[in-house]
Amino acid sequence: MGFLKFLVWTACAVGLGVFLATVDFNGRTPVEYVQREWKRQVQPNRVERVANSLRDALDDAENAVKRTTRQATPSAAKAPAPAPAPSAGPRERITHEDRAAIDRIIAQKK
Repeated sequence: MGFLKFLVWTACAVGLGVFLATVDFNGRTPVEYVQREWKRQVQPNRVERVANSLRDALDDAENAVKRTTRQATPSAAKAPAPAPAPSAGPRERITHEDRAAIDRIIAQKK
């Protein structure tokens, strides 16, 4: 009886494997879909790694800009400024007077 069970389960496993490797869904087999997702998520190629790191850098830059923009608004000047993230270095803060002085220097050179 045990040998018969073994044969039935083995036949089911082989049948499932053949099904997954040969049947097409939208031009690809289920095995190809799984391989494609595995490569994307677990082992991304160099281009995808660079793209992911670029997305992370853009997100960090966007957060830094939003943080300094919030601090530059008058309503944020009254409230205590949020502490910068521990991993972020100090941000350069240019006042309106500094910006006007820089503009005057640039205008004099032209």
